[in-house]
Amino acid sequence: MKTKIILIILLTVSVAFFSACNEDFLEKNPPQQIAAGTFWTSEGDVEMGLAGCYTKLKGSYLQWQRSYFDAAVDNGWAQHYSDIRNIQSGTLDAANAGAPNGLYKACYEGIATTNIFLANFKRANLSDASNKVYEAEARFLRAYFYFELVQRWGGVVIYKEVPADVEALKIPKSTTEEVYKFIQEDLDFAASNLPDIAYKSGHAVKTTVQALQARIALFQNRWDDVVTLTNSIISSTRYSLAPDLESQFIKGKGQANCPEIIFSVKFIETRDGRQSADGGQEVEFFRWGGLAPTKDLIDEYDPKDLRLETWYYAAPNKTSYIRKDGFTFQTEFVATGYGLTKFAAVWDPTRFMPSERDIITGHDVVLFRLAEVYLMYAEAQVEKSGGNTTDANALKFVNEIRKRAGIEAITTLSRDILRKERRKELAFEGLRYFDVVRWKIGKDINGKLIHSNINLKWDDKFYLWPFSQSELDINNKLLQNQGYQ
Repeated sequence: MKTKIILIILLTVSVAFFSACNEDFLEKNPPQQIAAGTFWTSEGDVEMGLAGCYTKLKGSYLQWQRSYFDAAVDNGWAQHYSDIRNIQSGTLDAANAGAPNGLYKACYEGIATTNIFLANFKRANLSDASNKVYEAEARFLRAYFYFELVQRWGGVVIYKEVPADVEALKIPKSTTEEVYKFIQEDLDFAASNLPDIAYKSGHAVKTTVQALQARIALFQNRWDDVVTLTNSIISSTRYSLAPDLESQFIKGKGQANCPEIIFSVKFIETRDGRQSADGGQEVEFFRWGGLAPTKDLIDEYDPKDLRLETWYYAAPNKTSYIRKDGFTFQTEFVATGYGLTKFAAVWDPTRFMPSERDIITGHDVVLFRLAEVYLMYAEAQVEKSGGNTTDANALKFVNEIRKRAGIEAITTLSRDILRKERRKELAFEGLRYFDVVRWKIGKDINGKLIHSNINLKWDDKFYLWPFSQSELDINNKLLQNQGYQ
């Protein structure tokens, strides 16, 4: 019975990534024929398989839902996601780790899919040069999935290839150091073999890899490596800050050609709204009020900061948003008194007419952009200098971000200013929890007012998340993280 289960799991993963690329393929080629050898015979098959690997970036909490993790700490309130609120309320444990488990499963689905690809793509007998690029893309994605895991759980189980049977799945977790070593091996290969061009098509390029390497180095406090990697991206001159605050996130403002984006998850626009697999920020965050900024976050911004007007709106005790042309959106109750428009084209009547419920959604989800690279470089210089820096480039990069936001330049950069800049600029891009963990500032956010009479309750065990009880039941060799036993 167990053998049948693992075969079903592996077949499900295979079918998922094939069908994501071509819905007609499975009708013409049943799964048993794929196994018999009708697939992996041409470059078209390889491209389809690789597209399936990229599709796994759309897994639970890997794409736009990652914004909800800002509401696991002090940036927001997740109106409809009790799984997120379990973290914010201090009640997270193995039995109710729904949101973490969703991310955990999505990452391992991505890892399984890339492993299947890596085990089969060379059967198409392509040139060595082509094989290296395809392998590099898949290994970048696998490294991305493993970093999502290791930064949140520490040591996790490493699957370097497709398990032969169900028993091969039941292995102990590797140490944190071993996971990072495996990630670095994948990224070193990817950086050496991906094209050294500007990101555009949805496929990872060398600078995409460097951005992930820099984020990993930042998480590990390897400041010299952060400087080297971010310098390489910046000095390539392939990217520049967008001149506005919307084109990075919104298709109607020029997202497809935004010079700031280093990597994103691509989506197709659709009128399927909340139920759509493509996108969803406009419906979930704006129309439904599902993710509301806290007053604590809003208060971080200077009153003259253009990000306040562009990315948020005040809605004390209101269930509507009035556009500048007078069009009124009926929205769900905004619990904190503030609404989120960072990912919503509220200015565009073609997206919200004739009804505020008739929403075209499907903006690409940005995972790496130049503003973050600037801030990583600046933080590394701050930390290398013991908490304050006058490094010319650090000041230049931070001031470019501030100038775009319409606020005055600074002449010295402190740790406190840098951390506030990250919080303001990268709000709801899924990085606030990442920052709280690596800065170890749980005690500083503990007790913050989220809304009404609800206060944040941080527990230091949340620096690592628990493995869900279902995962522990599946793999009896997996040991629970400290504090959740």
